[in-house]
Amino acid sequence: MQLIKAIFIGLILIGLSVLAVFFIWLAPVGAAYSAKIMCSAIFVNGLTSTRARDVDILADNNPLLSLITTNVDLRNQTVSAHAFGFRKRFAVYRPNLGCTLADDADHIAQLRNATPVMKPVAAKPLLTTPPPANVDRRALNNILFDVMDEPGLHPERRTRAVVILHEGKVVAERYAEGITAETPLPGWSMTKSVFNVILGRMRFEGMISHLQDPVLINEWQAEPNDPRATINYDDLLRMRSGLEFDESYANPLSDVVQMLFIEPAAAGYAVSMPLENTPGSNFAYNSGASNILSAAIRNLSGSRTTYLSRPTELLFRPLGMSSAVIETDPEGYFIASSFMHASARDWAKIGQLFLQDGVWDGERLLPEGWVGYSTSPAAEDPYGLYGAHWWLDLPGSRNEDGTPRDDITQLPEDAFFSLGHDGQSMTVIPSRDLVVVRFGVTRNRSAFDLRKFIADLTAVFPDKADLPQPDAENPEGGEDAATEVNDG
Repeated sequence: MQLIKAIFIGLILIGLSVLAVFFIWLAPVGAAYSAKIMCSAIFVNGLTSTRARDVDILADNNPLLSLITTNVDLRNQTVSAHAFGFRKRFAVYRPNLGCTLADDADHIAQLRNATPVMKPVAAKPLLTTPPPANVDRRALNNILFDVMDEPGLHPERRTRAVVILHEGKVVAERYAEGITAETPLPGWSMTKSVFNVILGRMRFEGMISHLQDPVLINEWQAEPNDPRATINYDDLLRMRSGLEFDESYANPLSDVVQMLFIEPAAAGYAVSMPLENTPGSNFAYNSGASNILSAAIRNLSGSRTTYLSRPTELLFRPLGMSSAVIETDPEGYFIASSFMHASARDWAKIGQLFLQDGVWDGERLLPEGWVGYSTSPAAEDPYGLYGAHWWLDLPGSRNEDGTPRDDITQLPEDAFFSLGHDGQSMTVIPSRDLVVVRFGVTRNRSAFDLRKFIADLTAVFPDKADLPQPDAENPEGGEDAATEVNDG
């Protein structure tokens, strides 16, 4: 009897411990994630409330999120979420800034009062043209049919948009039901590559002198002999800051999850991390580095209004990216690691800008050599996969010594990538004059093979080196000349 009683008491204590862990640590994460993602899906991406919850939140049956109750206020453009009435979190939509987490009604009012007024960006549509004559259109259509297959053979694929640019023009695009060429879509970590471009614009405009200069972080410089004060822009762009950071999305208590969904200041949380290694000595991919760059941009910008206008004035307006929005944390810092939304066509413009070596509409926007710098491997990366906030190959493609694996299909050597959570991707292949963007909600990685998709496309778009070259008597190349690139 005593043994049974002890077991019973033990089970009760275990149950109470589980409940305590849920309500103290897990429920706030689940509520914040649900409120934020649903708010963005509804008010930024334009999805229905049902689709936002059933797909963007509950796809693949996350047991924690299934316990969270959400409420959508369409009139006030807010979403609230809670676990059994406890740990309630809010997210509020604001024009030009998307959705931001908030604690209560007073906090929502404060955020709305701090919303800047911005001049709208005039759209510059990309031109559309049929695929070139040397492309097998039937093969191309089969590739696009396969990637959009839903809900047939691949019910967990959930591709939402694919856009293919060739020589700067849209030659193919496909969209899921309810998604259009104007629908803003989340890029998640593709946002990191955008902040590479913003920093490149600031470098071009003389706002940053050298990438080896220490980043301007007040907390580090205020403390005498703080070793973090030596971290420079190059260290952060190449993910070798040396700061401690746990990038595990599967762990609700990891640094990246706490930074994005619990902490009031994502940048402040990342800045507070202690050193784990000497700056510049070790490669470690982490989202905190991108948000430290966001804080540095804020400190360099002088005023809050100037800071919030940086992406629009430096990048979105010159490229005519009228759909683009970068969301902020509750303290007003752009979440540079994760939260930009734009139409698939507008995302593709970022890739096209890089394909054209930082020149747009005949005007140089990025420093000469910036694209080369961004797409060169970080010396500290043992696999040679990462450059400066751009991927140089897909994860898992190299051996431990950094050499390409023999057992997988290799992509063109000059290809580089911007990659994001849930299967978001942008692929740039200069030798094919290709930019390919793909968006979806693909949490099961086996449901979509990006490597195969890109390999299939490169098989139907020939290498420029294999095409007839213009001769001295016919410099334009006659009928075989490539179409002139139109920058939008």
